Order: sequence, then structure tokens, then C-alpha cells
Amino acid sequence: MTPERALAFANQVIAAQPFSTLIGAQFTEITPAGATLRVPLRDDLRQHHGFAHGGLMSAMADISLTFVGGAALGPNVLTSEFKVNFVRPGTGEALVSRSSVISATRRQAVTRCDIFAVQGGQEKLVATALGTIVLADVPPSAADGG
Repeated sequence: MTPERALAFANQVIAAQPFSTLIGAQFTEITPAGATLRVPLRDDLRQHHGFAHGGLMSAMADISLTFVGGAALGPNVLTSEFKVNFVRPGTGEALVSRSSVISATRRQAVTRCDIFAVQGGQEKLVATALGTIVLADVPPSAADGG
């Protein structure tokens, strides 16, 4: 699959997820090494101190970790678990996560992602996450045409 087709497919998957659409998530790059997800940091996605809400960063981690796990295992995957470490408050114009597969077997993948706050073209690490993604007996998704 070409990088353009892979990116279009990734964004088709995101478009089939109402929550991902609600937060404005969009993949900006898909490579054999991993994926990059971007979310504009709107006021309604911030907590009371004005920082990116931890729930937003957790959702980005879940989306990113699961997507690269699915790239390794196939489309019928679910998150088994994930852990997020918040490094510093997220401020700026957008959040960007970069995810990759650490290890994959036939039934599960261990994945990681780093989340960065973007301000004026500069990035600062705000969170890092590890997850386990597993094959699941699930019906075809809307992204698969089901």
C-alpha cells in the first residue's frame, strides 16, 4: 500500500469513530515505522487550568496505540491495556502523537506513543504511553465497509 493510500485508510477509520471526529483527530503521516496523529487544541479540550485535558491525551494514546497495533496484527484489534505517563502540562496549538510497535506476535502487539504539545512549530513532550493491543473476535467495522 502506498503511503498516500495508507494515510487515506487511517483517516477513513478515524472518520468512522464519532469520538475521534468529536476531538478533531486526524492522522498526518503513516509510515512502516509508525503513525502520527494530530488534534487541534481547542478551548473545549482543556481542563480548568487551561492545559490539555488528561482524558484527551489518554484518548490520543488509545487511538494511536491501537492503530499501529492493527497495522501489525490486522484490522480486528482492541486495546487490552495501556498506561500513560504525563510528563508536563500540554499547552499550545495542537497535540501530536507518534506511535510505533515495540513487539508483535500473531495475537498481540506491544505499542508505544509519545505525545507532544505544538506551539509555534516547536514540540515539547507532554506524555508517553505503552499499550497492549490484541486480536479480537469483532464484527467488521464501518471502516472495513461493514
